[in-house]
Amino acid sequence: MKKQHLLLTASLLWATSAMADNTIPNAPAWSTPARGSTTSEVVDVTVKHQIEGSALSYTQTEIDNKFSAPDWFPLQHQPMPNIVQFGKKPKVWACASCHLASGTGHPESSTLAGLSANYMTEQLKAFASGERVDYSGHMNRMAALMTEAEMVEASTWFASLPAQQFITVKEVETVAGTYVDNTRMRQIDTTKPSQEPINNRIIEVPVDKELVHKRAPVSEFISYVPVGSIERGKNLVQTGGGKTIPCMSCHGADLSGSDIGPAIAGNFGIYTVRQLHGFKSNTRSGAQSVMMQPVVANLSDTDMVDIAAYLSSVSIKL
Repeated sequence: MKKQHLLLTASLLWATSAMADNTIPNAPAWSTPARGSTTSEVVDVTVKHQIEGSALSYTQTEIDNKFSAPDWFPLQHQPMPNIVQFGKKPKVWACASCHLASGTGHPESSTLAGLSANYMTEQLKAFASGERVDYSGHMNRMAALMTEAEMVEASTWFASLPAQQFITVKEVETVAGTYVDNTRMRQIDTTKPSQEPINNRIIEVPVDKELVHKRAPVSEFISYVPVGSIERGKNLVQTGGGKTIPCMSCHGADLSGSDIGPAIAGNFGIYTVRQLHGFKSNTRSGAQSVMMQPVVANLSDTDMVDIAAYLSSVSIKL
């Protein structure tokens, strides 16, 4: 086979997964990352990649296959249901291709490990009905094509996975320049060494870019947040700060979830911000979401960033 047939740009590997985005009114663009522009990064599709501790190996094409999620450590969890590992062609991707075999996910998707099966099933139904809008459009498209049995099966499996701590939160005044790659993930731009003000943003980047591209089950991330945001967020979460009710009221004393609210500790900050905006803009309007609308009504953009920064910093109940 000729060499040019073996080398593909990273953008071509993802070309078939491009979809139109949905609008989450007033959500900042950094919390709803659009797919990045074409890069010149070249991938040799014949090279087998490995991860420390795993006896398995995959090519990048296999890793990026939306209908066969890589499972580097299959003995660390219960066997994946077909809908989780292989999806349902032609339009329902394998759940683990985005949320990973660990359920920890990435900033542009979400963390599922630590959530209850009932909560996840209800969210899939909300995506299917349109009561909950996914900014990328993917979850609405796929959930609408899933059976209720598949929803329950996937939710039950992800609920069996343990929550994990993998985000380090750092308060900063400036942050390195970044770009969003063609998987919607933010990366440090090494061609621009200068710093820029963080302003009222949360900038989340992987510690090891290559490990993330291999879909490692757990990859470490750094969440850069504004100076003072963690303490301000702690006050809002624990007391309501005179603007809302304490998060513990519904999400549990340790924020690991309760009968009426999901676990919210240790998740990606940009995910939390876009969900808070979703509640406020009514793009999350299901039965459970109605309870959140008065909670977010008086929160400013800064409040949402502060809450998200604190929640990402909270130690997860392991």
